[in-house]
Amino acid sequence: MTGGKRLRIAALFVIVLVFAFIMDMSSNAITDNTLIRNDTGDGDAVYDLVLNADGLDEDYSYQLKVMEEQPSDKQANELFTQAKKEIDDSFCEENQSVEQVRGHVIMKDAYASGAVEAEWTLSDYDVVDINGDVNQDAFEEADDEQGKLISASVELSCGEHRQLYDFSFVVFPDELEAGERLIKDINRHIDSEMSKTGTKKLTLPDEVDGVKLSWSQEKSNTAAKIAMLEVVVIVLLVLEKKEKKKTAQKERNIQLQLEYPEIVSKMAVLMGSGMTVEQAWNRITARYLDERKNNDKNIMPAYEEMLVTEREISDGVTGRKAYAGFAERVKLPCYQKLVRIILQSIHKGSKGVCEMLEKESEDAFDERRLLALKLGEEAGTKMLMPMMIMMAIVIAIVIAPAIIDFKI
Repeated sequence: MTGGKRLRIAALFVIVLVFAFIMDMSSNAITDNTLIRNDTGDGDAVYDLVLNADGLDEDYSYQLKVMEEQPSDKQANELFTQAKKEIDDSFCEENQSVEQVRGHVIMKDAYASGAVEAEWTLSDYDVVDINGDVNQDAFEEADDEQGKLISASVELSCGEHRQLYDFSFVVFPDELEAGERLIKDINRHIDSEMSKTGTKKLTLPDEVDGVKLSWSQEKSNTAAKIAMLEVVVIVLLVLEKKEKKKTAQKERNIQLQLEYPEIVSKMAVLMGSGMTVEQAWNRITARYLDERKNNDKNIMPAYEEMLVTEREISDGVTGRKAYAGFAERVKLPCYQKLVRIILQSIHKGSKGVCEMLEKESEDAFDERRLLALKLGEEAGTKMLMPMMIMMAIVIAIVIAPAIIDFKI
């Protein structure tokens, strides 16, 4: 982690601690020994207090419940007027009125932003239940035109003040279409069958209102769902395989880049001592095999590809073709540059090749240092998420007590 990141994290911790301290100070402050009541309808306020007084050996803890603000007669009457208006405006559903109610009425428990509580009483709960739903079975054909008159009485309360609000409304059955009425009759028939006792069977109607019915169980489409799930799993497996292959190739390329400076340096030293390209190549691969047999080295992809090239030359493949194949298998620009230098030495002789290899070796080690720096930064980035989780836990530990004790 860089110094700048450490400084930012430290600054964040200081800010969090200062914020928690400010919350503690504000939550413990009482101005002029005065507590603020909640507005009417907001409920009572609970204060946790500590009393310090002469004559007490230690502080005395208080938990004080402060009643909400109690309205005056004038304020209560204004709130009752507001509540009645809200009842008139909201009792019926859209496009309905108290002269014609169908389906549902709205009876709230509180009005005037909660300042006025309401307790409802209806004259006939067989027609309209306590939830405000109209019971369609309570109507007969003659009621379609006349409807049923229902009286509603609402006891409004605001603090210690009470007031009754009475009004009436007329309820009519729903205006159902033919299909809706058929479904309603089918449901009534099924409810009747369900109410029968002494039998485990439920007989579905085959005819209702002269309409023949045919029943079949809805298909679950389990096979189709499983097939779709299998397709998704296969796709995910294929994607996972490709991702693993891509990751493995990336890791192999990084390893090849890290091995490159060492190979070029060895080639420069050996060819500088008078060896040919093939002799230097074989010496490098032979030493690698000895170290691997002695468990001094793990398998290294660049050296493994050099072994393949050596065996190809031993089997009769020309050096030019074998080295070109090496560059094709590795597919990295640095190795292709090395092969070009090697092919140049084969074609034009070894004059100047050692200098080119030494220059390439210096450049390769510089590139290796840059690559190592980049890999280090990536490792730091990967550690950022666990660090953020740890920081969130620390912040929660610091702030949670302050939030719990904080009182507005």
